[in-house]
Amino acid sequence: MNSKDYKKVITDKLTTELKERHFKKKGNVFSFSNGDLTYFIGVQSSQNSTADVLKLTVNTEIASAIISQLDDISLPIEHQCHYNRRIGFYLDDKQDKWWTLQSINSAEKAANEIIEIIIEKVIPNFDTLKSTSDLATLWRDGGWIGITEGQRKNYLSLLENIEM
Repeated sequence: MNSKDYKKVITDKLTTELKERHFKKKGNVFSFSNGDLTYFIGVQSSQNSTADVLKLTVNTEIASAIISQLDDISLPIEHQCHYNRRIGFYLDDKQDKWWTLQSINSAEKAANEIIEIIIEKVIPNFDTLKSTSDLATLWRDGGWIGITEGQRKNYLSLLENIEM
């Protein structure tokens, strides 16, 4: 078995779990759109991975169709990010989390841990952010994740002139 096999264990288990929640898989990224926001859960391999050892983490992102239109940067929605949070920051210690997989057993254990975090932390967080208006409220209240202060101010200024 090798790194590709370990990654397949992770993505297959995520596919099974996220399909029930209407996420679609493209490569190593799962996405779901409610028409306003698109939610992304992506598996990222480390550059330190080898043929026999896979090191990976999971990124979560949200993109707003409204901001994408207003910002007019001509990138597809899957290449835009208005909220970004690594999986480790959903945990109590708020530290980046990487799994090192060297066997099918370690891949299955990691897949189960990742799914547990996604079901118990990520999806409930996504459920609190259902619209661009929810993102704007988060930004106005001083909370923003994965974007800079300048981006936060820019997005709020773009949204200022429209009714939500």
